[in-house]
Amino acid sequence: MNHAEYILYVGAFPGHSGKPTQTIARRAVGATTDGVLKFTVVDPVMCGGAVGPIGDKAKWVPIKPTTDGAFVMALIQWIFENKKYNEEFLSAPSLDKARLLGYNSWTNGCQLVITDPEHPNYRKMLRPADLGMPASDEEEIFIVIDKKTGQPALHTAVDEAEILYNGKIKTIDGQTITVRTSLDFLKESAYAHDMETYSKECGIPVQTIEEIAKKFTSHGVKVGAEGGFGGTSASNGVQLAFAMQILPALIGSYNKKGGMMDRRKMFASFVDGPRYNMKTIEGATKTSGVVISRTGVRYEDTTEYKNIVARGENPYPSKFPWHPVGSASDNQAIFSIINQYPYQAKIVMNWMFNPLLSTPSAARKEVIEKLCDVNIVPLFISSDAFMGEMTAIADYVIPDTTQFENWGIGFSEGTIPVKLSKVRWPVVEPMTTKISDNRYACIENYLIDVCKKVGIPGFGDKAFSDKDGNVYAVNNPEDFFLPVIANVAFDEEPVPDISDHEIELQGLKSKMEKWKSSLKQEELRKVAYVISRGGRFENLENGYVGEDKSNFKYPFEGCFKIYAEEAGSAKDSYTGEYYSGVPGWYPETFADGTLLTEKYSETEWPFRGANYKPKFRSVTMLANTRLRDLSKTNYLEINTDDAKKLGLKTGDKVKLIAATGGEVTGELLVRQGVSKGTVAVEFGYGHWEYGAKKHKLGDKTIGGVKDIGDGVNLTEISLMDPTFEYPFALSEMMTGSVSRNGGLYRIEKA
Repeated sequence: MNHAEYILYVGAFPGHSGKPTQTIARRAVGATTDGVLKFTVVDPVMCGGAVGPIGDKAKWVPIKPTTDGAFVMALIQWIFENKKYNEEFLSAPSLDKARLLGYNSWTNGCQLVITDPEHPNYRKMLRPADLGMPASDEEEIFIVIDKKTGQPALHTAVDEAEILYNGKIKTIDGQTITVRTSLDFLKESAYAHDMETYSKECGIPVQTIEEIAKKFTSHGVKVGAEGGFGGTSASNGVQLAFAMQILPALIGSYNKKGGMMDRRKMFASFVDGPRYNMKTIEGATKTSGVVISRTGVRYEDTTEYKNIVARGENPYPSKFPWHPVGSASDNQAIFSIINQYPYQAKIVMNWMFNPLLSTPSAARKEVIEKLCDVNIVPLFISSDAFMGEMTAIADYVIPDTTQFENWGIGFSEGTIPVKLSKVRWPVVEPMTTKISDNRYACIENYLIDVCKKVGIPGFGDKAFSDKDGNVYAVNNPEDFFLPVIANVAFDEEPVPDISDHEIELQGLKSKMEKWKSSLKQEELRKVAYVISRGGRFENLENGYVGEDKSNFKYPFEGCFKIYAEEAGSAKDSYTGEYYSGVPGWYPETFADGTLLTEKYSETEWPFRGANYKPKFRSVTMLANTRLRDLSKTNYLEINTDDAKKLGLKTGDKVKLIAATGGEVTGELLVRQGVSKGTVAVEFGYGHWEYGAKKHKLGDKTIGGVKDIGDGVNLTEISLMDPTFEYPFALSEMMTGSVSRNGGLYRIEKA
């Protein structure tokens, strides 16, 4: 919201959710009170934060859960229909050409995609080799239609390209290939339904959609679009995530002052930096094989697929979903582990994470029983500072430290236009067991000791090197984190030395004596300078460059993909159908493509779930009685009209029942700040551990605080996918994204 004039939030509330919440809250309030910023929040739940029921600068628009895709595709259709896209920006075929126009980012909107089903590279980007032209060894080259000549050309060789081309072009040997531009793919997807259909699906009037579209396109590049977990954590949520990246690209607001900026810009830290090589480890081996979550892997590349094809059989559907796009996924990992597919996880390690509470359907009895079965998981090790639900079922628990007892280096999120490296350091002595040599039990010391014992490079006496090739040890956390902070301190122009006065003022003398063993003499005071300030922070005024200071100093220089080749050329491992490659409106379905509403009637199951973040509830607040008392429990929240139909009122005890089985009982809260057909539930409640349950520790009995376990947890009864015989949670097929929201439920009086 730096200098923005309008921001569209979908599934996110400024000042209530997001990262970092406090920074967003302050800036949103300041920009709307003293500045020109206006914003719209589209969400099933009225959360508050910087949004209220009064005022003309911030507006809440209710939407049905998991229909965000219909809403954003309606916006995109309006933009095409009214030609409000930034043609100058979209027609720039390369970063160099975009820079000549005053932008420091570009898209593949004008690049051609092969649409001939008979072509071996069907649904892939058109490249020189497809036309019989020589390929470049230095950079990847794509083909566009030169706007001046109307002929195909290398994307690096033209100044301006056609953005809405759909037709045939000739190869050097006279053959024809059917192609279309990425942007034309998107346009077709946007026009797959009319505005009335989109409106009916999402519950937002056409007039309101058009008003939002006008606001979004009326401020030049000084606009932003953010899609939060509220909308993206659903079995069709990837469409929202994709579309919310494309909306700013359509108007050219990426990397522009007042527009969308890149995030997580840090000073050199966990890299081969100015002082130490913290990334290159001598003797280290690269990981190989398939991640257990089945993500980032095409089914067609698996042994299972190849074996089935070799037998002359139809390989679809796969035994278990494979997700060709994305990286690791905790929810998919859980269900791979309990079903021992694609392989058995013989050792499971968990660190400061509680998937039993947060992963949809993971808290179901049949899932927990399998995690506890030694024939399925022979060894389960968990490291945590708290006895959470996941840690409670581990074979071994490694005590860990809290944020006041350990080291950490973080980055800024998408509200800071400059470099920022936050530093966390132990301000108190750890309360965990002292193990030896002034070391305490924690995840870092556990990993160091195990890796030294096993012989893994990067630990022990010969762990890493400096820029001169000298080798250094990692035998405790300080040995690792202090050199990393030295990189931060010496990056670009080194920071000053800390003064004697500051050392005395902050009581750092004794600390610095201990740090000497992990640092060189010339580094000590500079590292202490960074630590004493909680990190290193670039001047906020340095975030913009150019004669008019209109571009971000640290832009994302990659290509913003209107058409994602990685997705568009991949197939659904269950149905064998291609994914679209561009966002679109796709209602929730099970793995076999059956609509949820086809299998379970909306008349019988009229509610969809909306899990949202509470203001005063988190793991660190559970044992703090004052903070816990601010928000002792959560509720099953529904709209006033829905409550009247059911004959219910605030305070009633009700059961929330899932279409695929499972129920929770809680207290009803009726309010207008929930969209119709929605049951909203604050996340973070419904614990059965974290101190809610009694445990025996030697002669002591700890825990058993009933208040910690108050409330309900919606993810406990999130929908399963009946497509499969084995336990598997409803999820998105292309990326494996969780289905924390949506589903089908009904409410009954308890």
